[in-house]
Amino acid sequence: MNTLQIALKLAGQPCLVVGGGAVARRKIELLVAAKAELKVVAVAPGEEVLDFCGKHGIAVERRPFDALDVAGRLLVIAATDDAEVNAEVFAACRRHGVLVNCVDRGDLSTAIFPAIVDRDPVTVGISTGGASPTLARHLRERIEILLPTSLGALAGYLGSRREQIKVAMPDAADRQKFWDRVLDSLLGDLASRGNLEGADAVLAAELASPGSTGLVSLVGGGPGDPELLTIRALRCLQRADVVYHDKLVSTGVLERCRRDARRVDVGRRAGEGGSRNRQQGINAQLVDDARRGLRVVRLKGGDPLVFSRGGEEIAWLADQDVPFEVVPGVTAASACAAIAGIPLTHRDWAQSVCFVTARAHGRLDLDWTEAAKQDQTLVVYMGLKVLASVCERLVAAGADAETPAAAVSRATLPDQRVVAGSLGDLASRVREANLKGPLTTVVGRVASLAGDTPP
Repeated sequence: MNTLQIALKLAGQPCLVVGGGAVARRKIELLVAAKAELKVVAVAPGEEVLDFCGKHGIAVERRPFDALDVAGRLLVIAATDDAEVNAEVFAACRRHGVLVNCVDRGDLSTAIFPAIVDRDPVTVGISTGGASPTLARHLRERIEILLPTSLGALAGYLGSRREQIKVAMPDAADRQKFWDRVLDSLLGDLASRGNLEGADAVLAAELASPGSTGLVSLVGGGPGDPELLTIRALRCLQRADVVYHDKLVSTGVLERCRRDARRVDVGRRAGEGGSRNRQQGINAQLVDDARRGLRVVRLKGGDPLVFSRGGEEIAWLADQDVPFEVVPGVTAASACAAIAGIPLTHRDWAQSVCFVTARAHGRLDLDWTEAAKQDQTLVVYMGLKVLASVCERLVAAGADAETPAAAVSRATLPDQRVVAGSLGDLASRVREANLKGPLTTVVGRVASLAGDTPP
């Protein structure tokens, strides 16, 4: 390791930027964010630098650099396009014992700016020691995704409660274990969202009975491609103690779960009866695990509240006073339409969208007249086995047999397929193509934009 990463407290400290171009402007912004006392020296400062410095009351001296400019400064940045001037700045700083950063010249720097992830008061710096600023930037972009924007609010809350916990727990080792446990509890979510009253309630409960507060997250696993998971869904999976998942959740999504999480397949299989008793068993498991202080994920394909039993589950959790959250997912209608190139709405063809399921209580039970309306898009979920019947009933209810329709099989997965046709021939086309489930069907004029995909 040839560099040591240290955070400088620059608030009120004298700093200097030499240069007045775009690069200098970016460094000036960073120093202003750190509340440094700043001066800028540049022969010909650009308008952006002048405007920014004018708005923030920063002195800009239009003249060449002088070695005495660095005297008394804590940090100096050389950001000119003149290699000779940058070398002079470096030499002057070395003589005066001042930290210096010469942009893109690690050999002329005693301080190197890392790529910064800012979640004030939390900051993360990624440095390659000047070897590759581009690599540092790429790593920062990845870390940005992992750290929620609300992390700063959580840090602020924890800081405000430190003294309270010190009094309650004089032993440092006990406090460390307590904070480790609390950060994996519901408290972190509540504090991040600004719900300080709720966070304080969890804090009090943890002090009174450690490990007593669990959380159930109803998470949408999306259509199958793990790249389509939301960032929040991914966070839930990576910190879950136990994951109860449906059979439609793809292997790729399940692989995003924490490695040591217990995974339980609660998906219903074909021909399996007793669905009500089975659901009651799932509900009981969710409650029992949460009351043991575990972080529980109920993982569903698509969106957890679209054609699932998510509504029943959250009603049960609320009735049992178990904390829960709902994390939306990309529903099949959106994914299938995107795969097939179909806009669900269209200014001329479809002013509304209707989602229906072909499996309500095990039977077709739709308002067929409403479903057959023109100038709307109809999306039929889970309709592979009854596709022919659905098409026939729509035509019988008044829809034109030539109405465009498209069936999308296993959307976003490697073996996805799209078959396009009309209400009159779609069922036979799907049979000929030997499509597999899950299948989603889009009906309406917008479906004319879909095209078949090769097997």
